[in-house]
Amino acid sequence: MQFKQAAEREQNLQQEKLRALHLLDTIANSSTDAIFAKDIHGRYVLFNKAAELVVGKPALEVLDKTDSAIFPPENAALVMADDRRIMIENKAYTYEHTLSTAHGTRVFLTTQGPLQDADGKTCGVFGIARDITERKQIENALRESEAAYRSLFDNMLNSIVHARIIFVGERPIDIEYLSTNPAFVAVTGITEPVVGRRISEVIPGYCEQNPESLETFGRVASTGIPERWEHYLAELDRWFSFMIYSPARGEVVIVTENITERKKAEDQLVKLSLAVEQSPESIIITDLDANIEYVNQAFTNNTGYRLEDVIGKNPRLLHSGRTPPDTFIALWRALTAGHTWEGELFNQRRNGNEYIDHAIISPIRQADGRITHYVSVQQDITEKKRAEAEIYRLAFYDSLTHLPNRTLLMERLTQTLTSSQREHHLSGLLLFNLDRFKNLNDASGPVLGDEILEATGDRLSRILRKGDMVARLSGDEFAILLANLSPQASDAAHQALLISEKIQAKLREPFQLNEQAFVLTACLGVALFPANAGDTAPDILRRCDTALHSAKTKGTAQITFFDESLEAIARQRFDIEQELRRAIKADELRIYLQPQVHANGLTVGAEALIRWQHPSRGLLPPGTFIPIAEESDLIVEIGEWVLTKICQMLARSEIACCPIRISVNISPRHFRQPNFVEWIKQVLCNIGVDPARLTLEITEGMVIDNLSEVVTKMTELTALGIHFSMDDFGTGYSSLAYLKRLPLHELKIDKTFVQDAPSDPNDAALVETILAVASHLHLKVVAEGGETHEQADFLNARGDVIHQGYLYGLPVPMQTWLDDWKLRGLNLVS
Repeated sequence: MQFKQAAEREQNLQQEKLRALHLLDTIANSSTDAIFAKDIHGRYVLFNKAAELVVGKPALEVLDKTDSAIFPPENAALVMADDRRIMIENKAYTYEHTLSTAHGTRVFLTTQGPLQDADGKTCGVFGIARDITERKQIENALRESEAAYRSLFDNMLNSIVHARIIFVGERPIDIEYLSTNPAFVAVTGITEPVVGRRISEVIPGYCEQNPESLETFGRVASTGIPERWEHYLAELDRWFSFMIYSPARGEVVIVTENITERKKAEDQLVKLSLAVEQSPESIIITDLDANIEYVNQAFTNNTGYRLEDVIGKNPRLLHSGRTPPDTFIALWRALTAGHTWEGELFNQRRNGNEYIDHAIISPIRQADGRITHYVSVQQDITEKKRAEAEIYRLAFYDSLTHLPNRTLLMERLTQTLTSSQREHHLSGLLLFNLDRFKNLNDASGPVLGDEILEATGDRLSRILRKGDMVARLSGDEFAILLANLSPQASDAAHQALLISEKIQAKLREPFQLNEQAFVLTACLGVALFPANAGDTAPDILRRCDTALHSAKTKGTAQITFFDESLEAIARQRFDIEQELRRAIKADELRIYLQPQVHANGLTVGAEALIRWQHPSRGLLPPGTFIPIAEESDLIVEIGEWVLTKICQMLARSEIACCPIRISVNISPRHFRQPNFVEWIKQVLCNIGVDPARLTLEITEGMVIDNLSEVVTKMTELTALGIHFSMDDFGTGYSSLAYLKRLPLHELKIDKTFVQDAPSDPNDAALVETILAVASHLHLKVVAEGGETHEQADFLNARGDVIHQGYLYGLPVPMQTWLDDWKLRGLNLVS
């Protein structure tokens, strides 16, 4: 019974094992994972269907075989090494194995553990393997995608910020940085760490000063709708472009680009656009075929053409026809070569009025260097050209006669000199003055005088050869430039003389002006050039002026050629002038007095005469230097010196009480000084002399210059007690009618009449006439040059005359005259 029961229990146990094995086999073959078991020698004892599918071999070919029957050697060795480790350590492990199978290289996630018998002894390994090849491919793809994204994130030039928006209710109040890419620093300029911090900490004041930014970020974080936005951030002084989207509610990703430079460029572009549109210069842009594509407002304002009138048209619609063809040839040659052209164009407005444009036309190049358009910037320079022409006219032409002036003459003279030297030809320069023009001008008035000058210039211009020039230098002084007369000096001089005589003849033809006829003559000075290799234009003008001066000393209608003797005289005159300037300062001038004696022998006065005590040439008479001084303001300095010295003498105690008058010659140049009267008053006041002791001698030439002004000055001085004497009376050219207007006290008869009066009936008649005029006008008479008793008797027999001449006394130094008076006493009368 016991045996039977034991047998039944064994049978039930075996059946139970069979059921368990069957259940295990069913589970193994139903699993999608490969399930396997190996004995201690590595031989497969279990290999389910999923394992068959994985390795591509049926279980019958695998069971009781090792991994060497399934995998390549390197794979088999790897797997068997893991098996040994598990059995040795008696511990389960999970591995990833990359194995070569019939389906190719596959990746398995395998969990293996020790297989033990009923006694707990390790008798092999078991394992479950899952094919994770597809998952690994997905993971690798994800890793690659993540790496690409990270690379893109890290290498983006734009700043990328992942941030969380902090709300109070629904109102965003701040931003918390979650992450940033490296470009964040470069774009924003913020170098301090920001992750985990709020923007209000990183940029103080940002939230208060930029509420619209927070509203935008909060709106995107709430709605998930991306937005794009540009904003100037004053705190960083930069312009930014923001692209904002939301990866999750409450969060934003902000892609930021620093667009400061772009904004500056846009601003510059706007400024450039405004500058072009508002430019005062006309701006035209054409295509390469010169069809107009753009004009600015200044163009329409200047030309009168509207925009629709010119778009698509050629700029030649502006041409007036006066621009030289060579200008357009040069213009297109420059443009087709890719260069800028600059020049002037004669254009006309829509209304037909012509104007001048200064144009700069340039090619417009694209970034690749291609020329696609032309731009023309044009400035209306019509008024500028007129002003330049007027400036040129004023600079180089006489405003009255419209002839070239001195400046242009010197320029042309220099050019002619150069040409003459190069071609070995002689040229000539003529200078001339109209004879007695000042008398004519004063008598007829300045208006008629101007008309005479204009008529003279016109007449000269019409008789000269082609290439010659006539210029007005000043007043009635004209110049004629005669170019290329002849290579031979004699022939050149002959031609110059013929032209000079032709000028004289032409001037003698009556001028009909204002129903009056005028006949003019002129003195001419002629100089041929070049005189030497170093000749200059100023040298030529100086020589010609010297010749003219010589001609004028000979009388009227004279022609004088320059020669070396004139040069010496001119140099001597120049040297004298320079030495005279020094002499005045060195106190080398001396005053001599010549007595004036009544017929009864009484001395009534003296004339102050001047001498020059030259340090090397001795005592010089006035004739050697006064005429030179008269040509410059030196005569004014000398006159002031003489008058001052005479007033000082008259104020000396030994003579202050004597009723004697001293006569002083006054030059016309000195008398015409605007302050002459005031200066005389100041000298008399400062020295304290009686004005009645002073007689001022004037000449007829001074009177006729401006009679009204002369009368005014003389009257004012006469009121002080000063006497006036008309010197060299009868030698002038004017009428005697002015005498009754002048506050004169005496007339002086010129010595040329006195010397021959006893023997020459004509001189006798003149003297008698002068004495008669003086008697009727109640004027005293002083006769100069009396040297003989015969002359004195002649004068005394015909009137009450005061004598001044060698017969009555030689001129002596002022101090000698005073010393003689003190020693011997002089008979003095009032």
